[in-house]
Amino acid sequence: MTERNNEEIMDERYYTQEIFDLVRKTPDRKKLAKALSYYHDNDIAAALSYLTPKERKHLYDSLGIENTSHVFAYIDEDVDKYFAELEADQAADIIEEMDADDAADILEELSDRKAKEIIGLMEPEAKEDIELINSYADNQFGSLMTTNFIAVKTGLSLKETMKSLVEQAKENDNIGTIYLINDNDTLHGAIDLRDLLIAKSEEDLEAAVISSYPYVYADQIINDESLDKLIDYDEDSIPVLSERTNELLGVITAQDLAEISFDEIDEQPEPNEVEPPKENRFWTVLLVLGLLLTIVGAIVGHGSVAEDIARETAFIILLVAGAALSILGLYFAARKKEEVK
Repeated sequence: MTERNNEEIMDERYYTQEIFDLVRKTPDRKKLAKALSYYHDNDIAAALSYLTPKERKHLYDSLGIENTSHVFAYIDEDVDKYFAELEADQAADIIEEMDADDAADILEELSDRKAKEIIGLMEPEAKEDIELINSYADNQFGSLMTTNFIAVKTGLSLKETMKSLVEQAKENDNIGTIYLINDNDTLHGAIDLRDLLIAKSEEDLEAAVISSYPYVYADQIINDESLDKLIDYDEDSIPVLSERTNELLGVITAQDLAEISFDEIDEQPEPNEVEPPKENRFWTVLLVLGLLLTIVGAIVGHGSVAEDIARETAFIILLVAGAALSILGLYFAARKKEEVK
């Protein structure tokens, strides 16, 4: 996609126009960052294509690495172009701040050389999360999971559980459902954040835990049946377990499920988009049948004598039928030719 003209009418969103004007007219980074804090990251991402490379750099520098990573998670196209404008270490820092599943998606859009360069500059922990997701095929649930979730050890006091939640929330913001894990990191159950907040004792906490919480295995194949089942649960996230150890590896968010569902809908033909009918070849069938009947008649009548009335009759009927079908075939072929003209 080429850079768009400054005077081009931008009709995607009104917010996009406002963001475009703010970046152009606000040279002060702090003021720009404050002004942009009132806009959704998706709208800021939509404005990138209208800006010049210099203006995009001003935007990134104003937002900072963390907020820029949130914006990049919403980029749908021209990913390679935007990353080509970044220094390698800056690109690596942005990728590190992203959820592992979003980071993996971004890296897939880059050239192998660029992706390897960025991964080589990343911290080991962030690199491992991306490699884990990439270890699963696109048709396996492991490819959809994110490592952005909260997991607390079982057996902790209510105060210790809340402390662990607060510490993890600094890095992970998927906190609607809190997962409880055993000492070997296997899934014990899940508790809704609201139930955790109103719990007054360890007994209240344990009573609110759903021990039979739905889950999928990372290597499980995604199909309509399994996908519909997860959607029917209507949970904000579904845990993904290791197929070998039952260890909690990640979660699939409701947003991820919605996206893959919409992708499947997009692949279906529109109701009013009817496939064009195949060319009518009825006349060809008639000609072939006529020819076959003629050949069979010739075979039947070959070597017949005057006294062989049955063979003679069959010979005449087959020849007449073959000729009739051939004439009809030629007639329809002529009509088809006229329609084409």
